[in-house]
Amino acid sequence: MHRRRTTVALLLAAAGLTSCTSDPETPSPNGGSGVLAGLDGVRDTWSGLQEVEDGVRGLVVEADLDEDITPQQLTAVLDALAQAEPDLYTLSLAWGELPKSVPDDLGDRDLVDGAYSALDPPTSDRAEQFLASARTYDGSVTLSSGGTEVVLDDGGPDDLTTALEATIADPVLRRTPHLGIRTGEHQPGDASAVRSDEPMTPVTLDRWRRLRTTLASAPADSAPWIRLREGRDHDDEPPVRVSVGLVLPGVTQPGTVTPETWGDRLWPMIRPQLDVVGKLPPGSAYELGNEVPQPGGTGLPDLDRLVSVAVGADADAGGPPTAWDAAATTYLGGVTSP
Repeated sequence: MHRRRTTVALLLAAAGLTSCTSDPETPSPNGGSGVLAGLDGVRDTWSGLQEVEDGVRGLVVEADLDEDITPQQLTAVLDALAQAEPDLYTLSLAWGELPKSVPDDLGDRDLVDGAYSALDPPTSDRAEQFLASARTYDGSVTLSSGGTEVVLDDGGPDDLTTALEATIADPVLRRTPHLGIRTGEHQPGDASAVRSDEPMTPVTLDRWRRLRTTLASAPADSAPWIRLREGRDHDDEPPVRVSVGLVLPGVTQPGTVTPETWGDRLWPMIRPQLDVVGKLPPGSAYELGNEVPQPGGTGLPDLDRLVSVAVGADADAGGPPTAWDAAATTYLGGVTSP
């Protein structure tokens, strides 16, 4: 699963502005100039004061890393950046060229843009996770304070299965928390994905495999996707969430997909998915929606919620019940009963 050409960037921002920095600085023996010049593993670099937002100048550092940079060398680079306290820095892995200013749009160069916040320590762990991800997955990798995000070059759910298998097999990746992997065929909102706050385990892989098999029962030409989310972004969210989306052919209005009109075509997919959800921790949630176009056909499609249920008698799925929820809740209760 190694990439023919690994290209990854790490885009982060540290808090605060730096008062003075020359632009550019003296070139280094390793190529480039600035605060990272001369560090082992840095192929080319520059740093200087740039406009980082309207009317605000701050220290920007850009660097391209050697393809065979070691975790120890990358740790030293990250430590040097932490000491310099730049407002924005971008590290690319073996790309071969550097932006000449703050990158507004990394485009489809297979680079990665990160969040505007500092990496969680220790930097040695993050360096190891970044390089293991870049050298394992066929896709682009984002390393940020929020974790590691992977967008696969290949766009099917089976490719996601392969990536999860590689995660469990790799000694670094199977210890990596806050890891998310998604397919690359669609926009983030309608791509299949798995994300876990805790390091992924064989249990994560088994849950995904069982969910993946249910797609064979989806209606023809419905472009189904599944997202498995293990962990919470907020305290009031479920411990595990399974989200399923469809684009049912010929359906253009919300509220028209009912058990009477679509039950014989959707229940064969829904029930096996609820079989998986019923074995999740109490409070876990399942939701199924169908994408419908915005009025006038402009803008992103709306998701017409069809099913929204939760595991446990006292669990709240959120939102008003739908025409599907009563039957789905009854079925889920039978799955969770001892």
